[in-house]
Amino acid sequence: MSGQSALSRVQLGDVDLVVRRHEGTLRRFVASRIGQDADVDDIVQEVFVRFARRTPGEAIERLDAYLFQTAANLIRDRARHRQVRREAAAETEDASAPQRPASPEQALIDRQTLALVREALADLPERTRNVFLLHRVDGMRHQDIAGALNMSVSTVEKDVRRAMAHLTRRVRRP
Repeated sequence: MSGQSALSRVQLGDVDLVVRRHEGTLRRFVASRIGQDADVDDIVQEVFVRFARRTPGEAIERLDAYLFQTAANLIRDRARHRQVRREAAAETEDASAPQRPASPEQALIDRQTLALVREALADLPERTRNVFLLHRVDGMRHQDIAGALNMSVSTVEKDVRRAMAHLTRRVRRP
């Protein structure tokens, strides 16, 4: 099958072709980030479900990048949900231990700082934000991000530096 006919079939929504061509690579990508647990199957399946449910006629310039970015987003979401569950469990355990509450001033400063971080992240270009979150939140190495998003390691490094500089400027503590 020629590259042109494969592209035409993908544009027509042939999810089976996409699954056959990319499932193995996508499965290895996900497993390398989260280990060999049951969630690998769920994440890979969700990537293809999202691909299948995209808006009809939605153009995808780089299918590999689309699939790997979707997987990276799902992995990040999974990590966030697990972190929330761990924090909730820790709060439940710590609830019985006496704690000194944060001062109202510190609580306000913390809320304001978090709001500044969120705003600063939202101001970043989408690619820069995603690269930064993959590196700093998900703990992915630059080389892995570059491979997953089909970009050079140099571009990943520049995006991480750009995001850090932006956040530092926007969220400077006195």
